[in-house]
Amino acid sequence: MIDIAAAATTRNTRSTVDYLTTTHEVLESIIDQINDGIVIASPEGKISYYNNMVRELFGLSSESPVENLKDLCGINWSRRLARAAIDAGGDYGTLVASDRTIHFEEKIHAGDSIRFLEFTIKRLFSHSRHHEVRVIVVRDVSARRRLEATLQSGGACGLISNSPEMLKVFEKARQVASSDASIMLQGESGTGKSCVARLIHEQSSRNRYPLIEVNCAAVPSTLLESEFFGHTKGAFTGAHDQRQGKFQAADHGTLLLDEIGELPLHLQAKILHAIEDRRFQMLGSNETLNVNFRLVSASNINLREAIDSNLFRADLYYRISVIPITIPPLRERISDVPLLVNHFCDDLVARGHKDNIKITKAAWQALLNYPWPGNIRELNNAVEHGVICSDNGVVDVDSLPQDIQRFGRSASVVVTLQVPETSPDKSAEENAQIIQKFELQDAMEKAHGSKTVAAQILGIDRSTLWRRMQKAGLA
Repeated sequence: MIDIAAAATTRNTRSTVDYLTTTHEVLESIIDQINDGIVIASPEGKISYYNNMVRELFGLSSESPVENLKDLCGINWSRRLARAAIDAGGDYGTLVASDRTIHFEEKIHAGDSIRFLEFTIKRLFSHSRHHEVRVIVVRDVSARRRLEATLQSGGACGLISNSPEMLKVFEKARQVASSDASIMLQGESGTGKSCVARLIHEQSSRNRYPLIEVNCAAVPSTLLESEFFGHTKGAFTGAHDQRQGKFQAADHGTLLLDEIGELPLHLQAKILHAIEDRRFQMLGSNETLNVNFRLVSASNINLREAIDSNLFRADLYYRISVIPITIPPLRERISDVPLLVNHFCDDLVARGHKDNIKITKAAWQALLNYPWPGNIRELNNAVEHGVICSDNGVVDVDSLPQDIQRFGRSASVVVTLQVPETSPDKSAEENAQIIQKFELQDAMEKAHGSKTVAAQILGIDRSTLWRRMQKAGLA
């Protein structure tokens, strides 16, 4: 006889298997339509599933193996996860052991192109928590990064530094950000005063509100009053509509008055009154408006000297400079040049340039010898000039702007190495060691003690420099 119950069970089992198989296939089809890459891997890095987008994002051919995470463009996952944990304010062990989501971004070579990929990693467990997998979502943010790099290319970043003087500036900026005291930023043009002002705003409690920037030197003197205080309709010829001024726009936020030393004397008294009382009247109006903003001023001229020359009001100066911060010029922190050059090269890659930029030893020497009167802004322009005029991605002295080339040809600025006399009594190897030791000492002296800069001068990497210094007894 046929076991009806057993047959029914068999049919139900087959139906369940067919249903699960169909569901799995449908889910795979759905995941393959997603524009993000999806990877499922074990904690050890063995990949159990990935969708079709993964090969496209990483530029992998159909023959390329995708069995382990290390197959994805050779990313060092342990190191990258550790860095992501530190950036998130924790440590690698704690973060990986938790259920928190990990985020990081990586620049990769996908075939012949450069891509910026955003990674989101999450731990998932079975109901019993005996089995664990890592789900990795990969998103291509290259277009966004290139757009950001293009929009921000006009502003040189002065917040990349390993100089003790600049690190003190950053620390003081963060320290005073929590207060509402007026801050005066002084420094030469192009040193990064606007960047420091943005740092102060971002670190303050007003960061939810706007940072309003006014370049006092860029606004015609006849329009300055309207620019600051706004105007009503018909206040003057051409005032067809009511317009809000910068003081009102900065309400609850931060107002940056850049190049404040360029303000005409007749307007300084009115500015002082508005800053002291935090209230003013629009042009053409009798209504008094109250505002609450944090004032940050910046100047590339010495305002104390301007006071002595009767070009700047002393009472305004003391009102705006409760906390003065001086930003050193680039020539006084030459060890920052390699850091900034590499940053600007990365920025150019993000804007679409090829990632094969190489700078020769002679070009590095020219960049490190140059005094940079235009500071970081000039360095940014010089790097872009060098990359555009490079020969197959190699930036040599001839690729750099003419001002740097002319300066480099001046014998008075080149510090020559005084090599000690070798002795015929010593072997060739001993004489070579003597010369190398003095080359190392000379490079470290030119680099003001920075091993990074010394390595750039010698055309070697830091690890090679360290080994040579140890061998020469200098480390």
